[in-house]
Amino acid sequence: RVNATVTRLNLLRNKFTVAGAQMLVKAAQAKGEQIKTLIGIYEGQTSTGTRLAVEDLRDADAVLIAFDLSVNATVTSLDLSGDPFDSDPTHKIGAVGAEA
Repeated sequence: RVNATVTRLNLLRNKFTVAGAQMLVKAAQAKGEQIKTLIGIYEGQTSTGTRLAVEDLRDADAVLIAFDLSVNATVTSLDLSGDPFDSDPTHKIGAVGAEA
């Protein structure tokens, strides 16, 4: 019998609404420290620049990124250049980070 616990998800580019992404973040927060990532960051990873810079990210993705930044202190570099967010991603990420 195997009792596995999900700790890592990559939910980027799923076309969630911002409200849907916020609900996912609240659900992850309710699990305490069980959910370590909603964007697929590996434990101990310090840079996500290469992967995120080529993604077609939307505002809801900024909400998921903000969650990861709030729970993954090891990330020291995040390259969002060239990402066609619906609006300014730093505003969304900062707003969610302030709520966490």
